[in-house]
This record gives sequence, C-alpha cells and structure tokens, in this order.
Amino acid sequence: MKLFWTASYSGKHKYQADYDLVSRAIDQAGDLEVVSPEKGNYQSLLPPKVKVSLGSEPTKLHYEAIRRGILWADAVIIEVSEEDFQLGHEATLAIQSKKHVLCLSTHNDFSNKISNRYFHAARYNKMTINQIIEDFLALAQKDLLSQRFNLFLTSSQIQFLKTKGLESGLGASDYLRSLIDSAKSSK
Repeated sequence: MKLFWTASYSGKHKYQADYDLVSRAIDQAGDLEVVSPEKGNYQSLLPPKVKVSLGSEPTKLHYEAIRRGILWADAVIIEVSEEDFQLGHEATLAIQSKKHVLCLSTHNDFSNKISNRYFHAARYNKMTINQIIEDFLALAQKDLLSQRFNLFLTSSQIQFLKTKGLESGLGASDYLRSLIDSAKSSK
C-alpha cells in the first residue's frame, strides 16, 4: 500500500519528538511505500518538467509535491497537534480524492467533530500510536477499490443513481457504494 504522511512545518520545533514517534510507528507497520516531507522523499514524485516550470519558487514546488503525494497515495496520515490551515486543506484534498485520512493529535480526537466516510482521527501517545496506525492501515487496505464489477442497468436506474448521487453530494458510483455499506452495517 502507498502511504503519504505529513505534519505541520511550523510545529516542528514543538512537536518533532511526536512526529518521530509517528514516523517510527509507520515504519514498523509493515509493507508500505511511504512518501513524506518528514522522510525528505516527497519531491521525488515531481516530474522534471514540473520542477522546471515552477523554477525557483520553493513554496509552490513544496505544495505541488504534497498535492501529488496525496493523489499518488492509497491512504494519508496527517499529524495535526499543531493545528494548521494548510493541513486542513490537505486533509480535504485527500478526502475529495476518496483517500482514507487519519488525523493524529496529542491533544484532540477530531473524529468527534468531523463526520465523513474517509475521515478518521485519534488522540495518541507513545503507548497507543502503533495500534492506532495498524488499525487505520487495515481499514484503508480493506477499503481500497481494487475490484471492478460491471453491471447493466436500465436508463431509468442510471438516472435514479445520478439524481440521488447529486442530492447526497456524491457521484452515482459513490452513492451506490454507500447503499451497500449501509445495508452491510444494518445487519
């Protein structure tokens, strides 16, 4: 599984020990391909053409590498102890791309405030971090859209799915998946 993980740059002075704790837990979690600003390998996803077009603008280069990392990944982990507007934006990018996102904090569990199928959060410490990450990765792995299923529908059924999808803020495919998930959870 491909994982992108990030944390607040402005919080490094205060939370670097926590970032290192998260990094170690991710490294111990198993067979993952990890890209992260914390590992220093996140700009490897930028093609040379993009590096040239952005030139010597490090902020734009940094942001584009993070954006591409989120799109590249199967799941995203964000350490949010230092609350940061950019981290919130990055979490939203991942959620909009249908990536499971785990927001970790030493202070708050944001899952009580944000309800979304792809959003997960936890308050952690050195005793709980490994289990939290293992559980999240297992959930994300299980939910990867790896199976294609072809289905023939009538035009009225397709129109119904499209209409309901728009009404619920989802596309037709996501709406259909939500119906299946709802039926599974009501058993």
